[in-house]
Amino acid sequence: MKVYNYRSKLFFLLITLCSIGFSSCKKNNPDEVVKGQARLKIVNASLSDVNQDVYLDDEKLTSSALAFGETSEYVKIPSGNRNVSYTTTNNRSIDTSLNFTPSITYTAFLVTNKKNELEIVNYEDNLSNSESTKAKIKLINLTPIFSTGINVMVQGGTQFVNGLAFKEASNYFTVDPEVNLRYSVVGSGSIKTIDSKSLEGGKIYTIWFSGATAATLTAHIITDN
Repeated sequence: MKVYNYRSKLFFLLITLCSIGFSSCKKNNPDEVVKGQARLKIVNASLSDVNQDVYLDDEKLTSSALAFGETSEYVKIPSGNRNVSYTTTNNRSIDTSLNFTPSITYTAFLVTNKKNELEIVNYEDNLSNSESTKAKIKLINLTPIFSTGINVMVQGGTQFVNGLAFKEASNYFTVDPEVNLRYSVVGSGSIKTIDSKSLEGGKIYTIWFSGATAATLTAHIITDN
């Protein structure tokens, strides 16, 4: 009777340990991949006359090659580490590995960096609801020319960013759509305007900047929702 009890207890202990071990391995498996979908929009922000097709791994995402300043629609993509490549019609390409989190929305830009090389940069977009009477905006400096950065402010009012550096993205701001925005290269006397008619209440925008000189600094407005 004592032998039977001992064996029974030993058997129960082994079963318990195996169950705990299996559960632990399942929860902490470093190779386990979280599956899902993200959304990605792609932009050609490189000052070039060469149009670009875009691929995710081996799948083409663009229906037609993007010229400078052109933007695709959002497309659903598998989450995880993915290879993103921009390819010209003569098969010159630049690619990089990017990690996409499930249910998150992104915009990837092709840019020319300070070494005059092509580079892909990626930003997370926040498409949560905006106030119906205000526009929600994010600002990105994608011109490598200006060491002093870019200023953006409401005409006659609040300054949103001071010295926004190359590849830097601002936080999101809400603005009254009837008010003009002013932007400039820090230290220059050339001030540009984003007309209030370009923004609408309840909309979310990404505004990115290009330009080779203070006089040619240009704001590109993307409507995200």
